[in-house]
Amino acid sequence: MALLTITAFVIFASLLYFWVKHKYAHWEKKGIKSPPVVPFIGHFGRIITFKESIDGFTKRIYEDFPNEPAVGTYRCLTPAVVLRDPELIKQVMIKDFPVFEDRGIRALDDPINDNLFVAEGETWRILRQKLTPIFTSGKLRNMMPLIDKCVGEYLEYVDGLVARGVEHEVRDLSSKYTLEVIGSCAFGVDMDVFNEKENIFRDVGNRIFSPSLLSRFAQFADFLIPGTLNFLHKTKLYNINERTQTFFLNLVNKIVGEREGRPKSRKDFMDLMIELKEQKFVEKREHDKVAKLEMSPELMAAQAVVFYAAGFETSSATMSFLIHELAFHQDIQQRLHDEVCTVTDKHGGKLTYDALSEMTYLEMCFDETLRKYPIVGTLIRKALVDYQFPGTKLKIDKGTVVFLPVGGLQSDSQYFENPDEFDPERFSPENKGKIPQCVYMPFGEGPRHCIGIRFAKVQSMIGLAAFLKRFKVTPSDNSKRDLSFDAKSITLTSDRGIWVKITKR
Repeated sequence: MALLTITAFVIFASLLYFWVKHKYAHWEKKGIKSPPVVPFIGHFGRIITFKESIDGFTKRIYEDFPNEPAVGTYRCLTPAVVLRDPELIKQVMIKDFPVFEDRGIRALDDPINDNLFVAEGETWRILRQKLTPIFTSGKLRNMMPLIDKCVGEYLEYVDGLVARGVEHEVRDLSSKYTLEVIGSCAFGVDMDVFNEKENIFRDVGNRIFSPSLLSRFAQFADFLIPGTLNFLHKTKLYNINERTQTFFLNLVNKIVGEREGRPKSRKDFMDLMIELKEQKFVEKREHDKVAKLEMSPELMAAQAVVFYAAGFETSSATMSFLIHELAFHQDIQQRLHDEVCTVTDKHGGKLTYDALSEMTYLEMCFDETLRKYPIVGTLIRKALVDYQFPGTKLKIDKGTVVFLPVGGLQSDSQYFENPDEFDPERFSPENKGKIPQCVYMPFGEGPRHCIGIRFAKVQSMIGLAAFLKRFKVTPSDNSKRDLSFDAKSITLTSDRGIWVKITKR
């Protein structure tokens, strides 16, 4: 009996060994270099143990293989490829976009995932077409009074903090401001974030961008055994999105009820959603074909989630990283202050939409901040068919996930001289056009780039301009010149906060 057991174990172990070896020979057979793997974990060991973020992982792979156009990796047992060559990236993002239009991150068949960021196929195409109009320059101009009110509350809050004479954690300040703007411009809701009390909207943001330990392990299990999240969801053992989905569904229903099911004169995000809801179905016409999508409360809530998340996190993070750099670059800060004062004087002392468009140096600083601190340092796409990259031997199979290492590209001295230096001149009108396409991609690239770029820039730059006109920042006792980052966060986040001293001018 013992001999039989041992024999069975040896046979099983041998079969398992050869099966795993076969799995991890995928890239070798295709002639693509790949780092050493850990069985069953692949290359995600540091991510699973919270020692590295996905952005840190792709940047490390990018830097470890400087002469390779592409590097093969394994998400546990599943092959994925990191593209390094901007020409290959251009094929994915632009030239052969229809092959790579899906992000490949929809692990759960859940209504909350029918949002513009995660949605796939026809659902994404319809949503893209119908939601893009909310970000036209005309719509943003109409939002200026709402943003201006938030700016006033923000400055008043900072005034109170400065009066105490203490150093400040600017990520907290910036997130309060952007949350107030999102609440007003998207939902017509006063977030009341400046009263120092607990705020449910902030809690929701923390759940989205700093997932719990249980959520991280559930996602890892889905990497190892695709379909795990769906199984847990359908069997009601665990729903990774339940609290967030419930919150935004209740919020949407409340706002629709308050507006009596009809759009108001605010013309904000929720007004657009209500207009689409009145149509019952949103349509996309192309080549005499009509695709329909029912604008249900669940679908509206899904769009609310992504609007909130994108507008809140990207803008607040970029504002805080820029303020950090200005504390250590007094010359740049002074030039910004002078520009803001000069331009606003031309516009009667007001920060108007037109005034903002004249602040060239402020936009240069904003763009350079996103280069040095890419909030989303990895873009992800999925091949919808077997695909051979033109002019190369690189061929990937249908379903292969493609990682695009934004953080690696934007810190590569091949494209940006002295990349660790903060230098807004890279984005001057004379220099910006010299940056190769698909090297600088803080908002993505191609047909699936972020449609909220203008809104993100407007809310951030207005807040920064008003702040810099009234206040000056310098390093404080807790300031760290070189920041370190939280490996557990989905987006780029300083693990020790961003501290500066703020004084009134």
